[in-house]
Amino acid sequence: MNSIDTLEIARNKPTKQSTNMGSIRHSQNAVDGDYLQSPKKGDFCTHTDKADESSWWAVDLCAIYEISNVIINGRNDGCCVERFSNFDIEVIKPCRNNPNWFVDSVSELCYHQQAPITFLNASCHTRMFGQYVRIRLNDPNPLTLCEVEVHGTFISYPRSVTIPYTCGFQGYSYEGHSLTLSSAIVKSDIYCTYMCAVMKECHVAEFNKKTSNCTLMKRKTGANVVANSDHNVFLIN
Repeated sequence: MNSIDTLEIARNKPTKQSTNMGSIRHSQNAVDGDYLQSPKKGDFCTHTDKADESSWWAVDLCAIYEISNVIINGRNDGCCVERFSNFDIEVIKPCRNNPNWFVDSVSELCYHQQAPITFLNASCHTRMFGQYVRIRLNDPNPLTLCEVEVHGTFISYPRSVTIPYTCGFQGYSYEGHSLTLSSAIVKSDIYCTYMCAVMKECHVAEFNKKTSNCTLMKRKTGANVVANSDHNVFLIN
């Protein structure tokens, strides 16, 4: 899957960024369709505050998509090129019981860029599904984006997802009203999650890191994840 046969899905969608520098270089500038890459000639780009320790920008795609690639237009006016380096492009899958951005969600690394750039067309290294795409600096620099495109294929709206995707909770167990479907010793939590994804009625995979025991369960109202350093829980939506 590539940008030739997928749609651009970020234009005019809701956006956020970690901080704002001034009142006009806001996050929405990155998806407004204006590709001018020189902030000096106008306020066409985003800009986080200089004091921000870990700058990020994100877009809500308003549905679940399979993400193929992300195209980033940074500033090319000769200023501050070194700032836009060592950053991650992340695809974030929300848990449906929490409408807040990034809360109770799973973030996967789509692409890492180390060298400074003014333009990038980044393809995710594997198939990724999500509702949010976030660009996050790993160094304490301001983040400036002039235009961002996200290309992908529509899967479903968040409350009617028909394919398995996972919300993971590292260091938690699942307690409450649940029904165990099966239990077995497995090699890893990844394999435990896969077993649940392909099992009818399975919505919870709990992996005991000490014993390697995998418990597959139905999910019912009233059950919750609770802190437990020996366990990992994965909710299959």
